[in-house]
Order: sequence, then structure tokens, then C-alpha cells
Amino acid sequence: MNHDQKLAVIKARTRRRMLFTFVTLLLYFAFILNWTGFGSMLAQRLGGSHITGSLLMFCCLIVLFILLELLFLLLNRATTRSGENL
Repeated sequence: MNHDQKLAVIKARTRRRMLFTFVTLLLYFAFILNWTGFGSMLAQRLGGSHITGSLLMFCCLIVLFILLELLFLLLNRATTRSGENL
């Protein structure tokens, strides 16, 4: 692999990481809804339980962050196996 090909691979990986970072930041900022008027419904309890919408949203975001990172790692491993080895 020559220098230009390596540079192209590094750029592709950087773009992919930036995309995943952008999605993660958007999801983090989505939690701000808990302190705005749009998220007033999140403060209410779900049914007869002690779980609020905010708590459920927080737990779902954590699981989603883990799944996104797993997806990124799997994509990174798949592209490395397909010949992008540096």
C-alpha cells in the first residue's frame, strides 16, 4: 500500500469516526429535553410504576451508546479485514 492509499484509508476512518461522534453528541443533547417545555411529558411516571420518562430515556440512551460503539467497532474490523490494513 503506498502513501496515498494509506492517507485515503485514514481519511475514511476519520470521517466514519466523526459521523459516529456527531450522532453520539446529538443523542447526548437530546437529554436536554428533560429541562425544556418540550420534555415536560418525560417528568411524568409511566403507568403505575415509579419509573419516569426521563429515567427510561437515560437507560435507553446508555444502551444505544453501547450499541453504536459496537457497530462502529464491527464496521472498523470489517473494513480492516477487507484490505485497509495499514
